[in-house]
Amino acid sequence: MYFTKSLNGVPTIQRDGRNVLAVWGQDWRFASYLCELLNEIDAQPPLLLNKHDRVWLKAMDHAFASEVQHV
Repeated sequence: MYFTKSLNGVPTIQRDGRNVLAVWGQDWRFASYLCELLNEIDAQPPLLLNKHDRVWLKAMDHAFASEVQHV
């Protein structure tokens, strides 16, 4: 479950005790809205991909691999 917590005065979204996202500008309303949205998404059943989807995603990954600098 996601929740908001203050980290040095900045609203931070956490999950399982780990910081996931910091919301700059002291926008606590947006941070709360985002937490609600993430919790709704988290409650959904897992996304299942069929073989065709996986082949397409892998092809797209290879197509853009030279364009993206992975860190």
